[in-house]
Amino acid sequence: LLGHANRILAEAEAAETEARGGTQRPSGLIRIAAPMTFGIRHLSPVLPAFLAQYPDIDITVDFSDALVDLVADGYDVALRIASLADSSLRARKLCEVRLLLAASPEYLDRVGRPTHPRDLEGQKSFVYTNTSAPGKVRLRQIKSGNEFVLTQTSRFRADNAVAFLPALAAGLGFGVFPEFMVGEGLASGQFERVLPDWEAPAIALYLVTPSSSLRPVRVTALLDYLVECFGQAEWVGCV
Repeated sequence: LLGHANRILAEAEAAETEARGGTQRPSGLIRIAAPMTFGIRHLSPVLPAFLAQYPDIDITVDFSDALVDLVADGYDVALRIASLADSSLRARKLCEVRLLLAASPEYLDRVGRPTHPRDLEGQKSFVYTNTSAPGKVRLRQIKSGNEFVLTQTSRFRADNAVAFLPALAAGLGFGVFPEFMVGEGLASGQFERVLPDWEAPAIALYLVTPSSSLRPVRVTALLDYLVECFGQAEWVGCV
């Protein structure tokens, strides 16, 4: 009920701003839901400039990889990294997020560099559990289009992939990571792509808002700002 009440108030505020010809200065509180690792690494660094530009806007961010109900929980906007299913929410795709197989060079020197996904089966790896099928990775060979479903053998399981990075750097296995998480390590040589001629289905970064066509001017200002920040994110195509 609180979530619906907040939504009614927000829509009323948006209607009032529209009636005034959009001249109202952006102000008030914006509630954001964001994935844990992406939110801390990439959303947090861009928020100070937004807050400086709009001194009358306050922000609350809930960092969690759980799928929240924007309307029921009273959020104005969510950042989601996924392949989105149909819903009543409004979603805007900002950029693709590639999923990359990665390991340390030392690990690959020790076990060998695979030429086919089947070579990885039986090797201990890092399994991200916050999916519908943990440990199952669908891969497609870029040139031929052939597909293979890799079944991972777990050495380390967690619901946040950043937990794997120290073990990845220590050469204890391989894993599947979003590009924004391992891009710098791949570019520097700390990590190495595994099977670079195979790819997992790309997901994407989305801005998601409740379905109402009316939104407070402060939320519109934030959406426009995030589109500018992440429409061509710095990690895209870095490896």
